[in-house]
Amino acid sequence: MQSETRATEGRPNDPRAGTEPDGDPDIFVLSGARDWTGGSVLRLGARVFPLRHWMARGHATVGAEVAVTASLLGRLPSGPTAVIVVAPDVPVFSVVDQVLPAAHGLLTERRAPTGSLTLGVASPRPVRSGTAGRLAMYNQHLETLPEALVECVAAARRCGLVTAHGNCVLLLQHFVPTTASAVVHASPDRRRPVRVDCRWGLTEMSSPADTFEVPVDGAIVETLACKPTAHVVAPGGTHTVRLPAGWRNRYSLGQETVRRLAALSREAAVTAGRTLSLDVAMGAHGPVVLRCRPTRE
Repeated sequence: MQSETRATEGRPNDPRAGTEPDGDPDIFVLSGARDWTGGSVLRLGARVFPLRHWMARGHATVGAEVAVTASLLGRLPSGPTAVIVVAPDVPVFSVVDQVLPAAHGLLTERRAPTGSLTLGVASPRPVRSGTAGRLAMYNQHLETLPEALVECVAAARRCGLVTAHGNCVLLLQHFVPTTASAVVHASPDRRRPVRVDCRWGLTEMSSPADTFEVPVDGAIVETLACKPTAHVVAPGGTHTVRLPAGWRNRYSLGQETVRRLAALSREAAVTAGRTLSLDVAMGAHGPVVLRCRPTRE
């Protein structure tokens, strides 16, 4: 038994709340449960929010990644994101049919729907520097999203990727077609260079990447990698393709783009007051930040 209600309450009091474009309602999905007498009751099963500033102070509810990303809203080039918060011990299959239409509706209110979306588990805690965390974002078509959501929640719970309140938090975004991608590692200490790892196609941490060390001033230290393959979008996910010989030993990003990414990421780290790892897709109209994770040294 499930039902769905819409509300604008249920979040911390935020003095800036009135300054946000808050027309999107928060969506609460209820799930059936049994009380101590064996009777049927309703309980909170999941919540769906657009990414908002108040989440910057909601670490226990939404986790470290969402909180840091929310604190940088308006400072990074990013697309709309639906935040799905699944309550502890809720059988996710009991709410998936209500959660996904609600989340997809939030995304398509401000942008026309696309054929693909990306779904992934948000990191509840800072990740180790140089990694993407234990679970990444995955490209999905609409028809495969219900199964993917159930699998993501199961994997997150199995790996202990839940918040202090026991929530499993997922991020749903439009898929960004890309020719190249980058993972940027930035420190709030301006004396430390920013590292940019980039490759053709989609981010795949196991594939070779060109590396750039970018100081505030001075020359970039660059290392060219041989990139025989690239990961590209395919029906239901991604696949690996062999690159033409002329692309394998060619830098996937130019120095001007690398400097721009480094400056953007450095300022984000200074604002957040901590080291960050940013996943960036180079779209048709410039860079789009897909993920912004706090890292531990």
